[in-house]
Amino acid sequence: MREELTSREKRRRRRIRNQVLAYLVLAVFAVLVITGGYFGVRKVIGYLEDYNQKVSDAMAEAESNLASEPESSAPEEPSEPYSEPEPVQDEPDPLDELVEGYLQDMTLEEMVAGMFMVSPEAITGVQTVVQAGAGTEAALAAHPVGGLVYTKKNFKSEEQFETMLANTNTYAGYPLFLAVARECGGQTDFGIEATADASSLTDAAGVEEAYAVIAGKLAAYGINMNLAPLAEVVPEDGDAALRARSFGSDAAAAAPLVCAAIQTMQAAEISAVVQKFPGAGAGTKSMEELNNCEFIIYNAAIQNGVDCIMVSHVSAQGATGEDVPSSLSSVMITDVLRGTMGFQGVIVTDWLNDSAVTGRYGSAEAAIMAIHAGADLLLEPEDYQEAYEGVLQAVTDGTISQERIEESLRRIYRLKYKYVLQNASETSLQ
Repeated sequence: MREELTSREKRRRRRIRNQVLAYLVLAVFAVLVITGGYFGVRKVIGYLEDYNQKVSDAMAEAESNLASEPESSAPEEPSEPYSEPEPVQDEPDPLDELVEGYLQDMTLEEMVAGMFMVSPEAITGVQTVVQAGAGTEAALAAHPVGGLVYTKKNFKSEEQFETMLANTNTYAGYPLFLAVARECGGQTDFGIEATADASSLTDAAGVEEAYAVIAGKLAAYGINMNLAPLAEVVPEDGDAALRARSFGSDAAAAAPLVCAAIQTMQAAEISAVVQKFPGAGAGTKSMEELNNCEFIIYNAAIQNGVDCIMVSHVSAQGATGEDVPSSLSSVMITDVLRGTMGFQGVIVTDWLNDSAVTGRYGSAEAAIMAIHAGADLLLEPEDYQEAYEGVLQAVTDGTISQERIEESLRRIYRLKYKYVLQNASETSLQ
């Protein structure tokens, strides 16, 4: 029978385990420095130096205490009566500490700007951006937005597009989401060869093949976010264009196909943005009907670790009881998507320059409503400057708390560093 460990042996083993964990953390962050250039190398290096010193001090103290503890072969005193063990303190999450370091260094203006993802034209004032030079550098310094979304008009050639994105990253003071919207199908936007339409794909292998083509090319350009795949459930007699982009009319059959697209992109370190919650047909459906149809896909996506979910402007009045776009609805975002469905990733609004929003709300009003509702990334308001200044004023006068802004920034920055840290961890274990 295995002998019970003495209290001294237990303490020694616990110290050894903590030392191993400390060395592992150091190994992870050593690799992180090497790969961290993509997302702000100066910040990562500074964090590493501070963290390294803390761990070194802790290790030195542990070794000193262990060395000073006298050896003894004398039998131990009879064990004391049972008492509750001291609570085990969780190891600090290096990613949390890195994110908190960013937030501490950011001004309120930078935090607010970091919640917007806009076109490069919105901050440069150029009609069509096809290169990144001094104008882009100045624009990002003045408007440190959280991300830029590119369309086919920004693409002239593979070399041009890749160079533009690389330069843009160089000029950014903070990590950027560089995004496009590229689903599978017959289009050849961004120089990507055509694939099968979603409607013609019936198994996960086919979806993986199609999205591998897309992900491979986007990753080579430096794109790290794709506003895809589409998760709409479209009936056989529904809109023909939407039906071609959909994985079918059966939510249970479509769910694994959507998940295959998500996993293929995220395996290439491109954050998937599944769209558009709660679904095009949600307008008249009850919450029970949504749970039995559209939400089957979203629940599967959440369980499969989707990075982001886009919320549409459809008014799900039958489910929420309010005539408000879902993208601006706290019932749909906070109560349902966050609360009931448990999604903890980044929530992106649908394009805020859409007439469904601009016909009812100004740019500042819509942005403030979206933040109150629980959205993290505000996608392309009609007037970025008006939206930004409106949110900034709302924080200044207390309409929106700074804690609410920081809540979204934590999600955003955890995602921006997710794959860098993941790569470092995998490399350190090889």
